[in-house]
Amino acid sequence: MRVELEPLFAVLEPSRAEAVTFGPGGRLTPLAKCLAGRWYFVESVEPNPIEGVESCPLLEDMPRVSEVWQKEGEGWVAKKNAEGKYQGRNGYEARRLLRKVGTWIHHYPTAVTPEDLYIIAERVGPAPKTKRAVFAILGSFLDSKGNRVVQRSHVKDRYPNRAMNTPVIDRDARDKISNGAQGIERVILALLGCGRRPVEIRRAMLSDLHLRDPVPWIGVRKKGGHGDPNGRMALNSSVIAELAWWLPLRATWAARSSDDTGHLVCRQDGSRLVGVSIQYLRRAKDAAARRAGVGHYPLYAFRRGAATLAFELTGNWDDVAEVLQDSDSSVVRGYVQSLLVQRRAPGVMELLAVRPPVGAL
Repeated sequence: MRVELEPLFAVLEPSRAEAVTFGPGGRLTPLAKCLAGRWYFVESVEPNPIEGVESCPLLEDMPRVSEVWQKEGEGWVAKKNAEGKYQGRNGYEARRLLRKVGTWIHHYPTAVTPEDLYIIAERVGPAPKTKRAVFAILGSFLDSKGNRVVQRSHVKDRYPNRAMNTPVIDRDARDKISNGAQGIERVILALLGCGRRPVEIRRAMLSDLHLRDPVPWIGVRKKGGHGDPNGRMALNSSVIAELAWWLPLRATWAARSSDDTGHLVCRQDGSRLVGVSIQYLRRAKDAAARRAGVGHYPLYAFRRGAATLAFELTGNWDDVAEVLQDSDSSVVRGYVQSLLVQRRAPGVMELLAVRPPVGAL
């Protein structure tokens, strides 16, 4: 009868298990001793062990699962830090999560099973958003160890995000806010209206602009903001019109500055030109909305509004993904449909009625 060495965390897939023979008192026979360095199941107890084998070097040298998770987790986060990811608080939370996982399950990273994933899901709390964030970190870490159990099990599909209730900003409200904007606020709102993420606006550099091309475009720094842009967006007439007055003014500021960070959207800090924060973008949007007499809309309402308008015009999810520079249109399908239904636009409702459900696309 095979007995799993659960207390010693020696459980791997059966295809890699070997039989090992114990003598009285848990002593290993030479057969077991020569197999040191691998993991095994207990096969039987031998009544007459060979004299002189008093201990089990295999079991004594076996690292604990929690220690392996902590050590390899810290190494993985350090590698990600060098790539500009999981820095600061995010890196701390990733290390903390992987250290905890090592105490929740009895498998090494290379041997995690789908059953282990559901144990982890129960331990991290009830919120679907938290579970998806945990499995995003865990999936990336395990994939680096050659274990794609998170991807193969589709465990994240069992915990969908809650429906978003962000108010829809329509074209009229967007135009009113833009008309109430002054100075750099106009550039910020023009970029928001194109569906750009707030973080992409604050990361945009002058070197990302390509205005001399037949179709003017700007590079989009979606991840990390380091190195070259990893996406591109065609500039519409509204953005080009705002850049026509902003770039000469910015050049004048740069000529009088002692230092220039090169950001497209910037502010004067003493004698320096520096980039702006997300809070700066939010204040600029709120100031323009107050002048226009329009209610409060969060920054992301502009991005979701751009996605909604794109789907209204084309009815094609790939066009929506192109506008938003998302690699997968499924990222936006859920909230676009919920926002369209929220608006109860007759033409849109009719379009949704003749198209397959979002989940079937």
